[in-house]
Amino acid sequence: MIVTLGIFLALITVYVPILSILSLVIPVPYAIIGTLTNNKYSVLSLIVTFFVLMFSVDPIYSISICIMSVLPGIVIGSVARENMKSDQSNKFEPIYMGTIAVVISIIIFYLVSNLVLGTNVLEDFMNIIRETMSSQVGILQTAGISLKEGMRVEDFIDLISNMLPTILFLNGMIVAFVTYSLEVFILKRIRISNLEKPKFIDFYLPGNAITTSFMLYMLVLLIDIIGIKLHTDLIMMNLQLVFSFMFMIQGISVSIYYVKKWFEKNESRKIFISGII
Repeated sequence: MIVTLGIFLALITVYVPILSILSLVIPVPYAIIGTLTNNKYSVLSLIVTFFVLMFSVDPIYSISICIMSVLPGIVIGSVARENMKSDQSNKFEPIYMGTIAVVISIIIFYLVSNLVLGTNVLEDFMNIIRETMSSQVGILQTAGISLKEGMRVEDFIDLISNMLPTILFLNGMIVAFVTYSLEVFILKRIRISNLEKPKFIDFYLPGNAITTSFMLYMLVLLIDIIGIKLHTDLIMMNLQLVFSFMFMIQGISVSIYYVKKWFEKNESRKIFISGII
């Protein structure tokens, strides 16, 4: 029943282009399967979805949906199932693991499409961006609006290319958050599970976040020292952006927690002093 819903969403997004926005919720049924069942049924749902889409659409679409939608959904659901066993678990852990799963799944699909299918997804994506921006510039010039002197379309393309890892991470976070939030909402509405939607003030980074960031920085520095030909400056820039974003959210979450606590205790003086600081 739930697998049928996931397959239906995958089919309607390809046959009704105006509803392609529904592709964002394709992982939700599989997250529910991962939460309510075990890994065996999750794998079976993946296999069924693959063969149905392969014969009803085409193998490439089937592979893309199974890798980039079904697998992240199953990971989010499985982590949520394990979290239900403990009251002290991190409520954001399904979102953390889902973000990682989405990023890894996109990388896997890129490798599969490049090595097996002979299609360079990244190059196709950048060509679409280039054509879109060129057409927008043409529209502006037709309207009598010209770009600032020295600005070129290729400069924007280079910027997007350099920030692609950060964009990939933010995309993974959005997909994981939407998937888990919808899963929690649906399960609570049908009264099957007591999963709680994580609140912003509950946000905190995993215990090894500092260690992980430090190890990644050291690894990039080691690669640079050894002389391996990688764009270490771009890697460092994207790592800095990602971790700065995460720590900023952590700081806002902590601030909201204490402000709310002070409001509950009517300690307006502390709020005033904190605002001045």
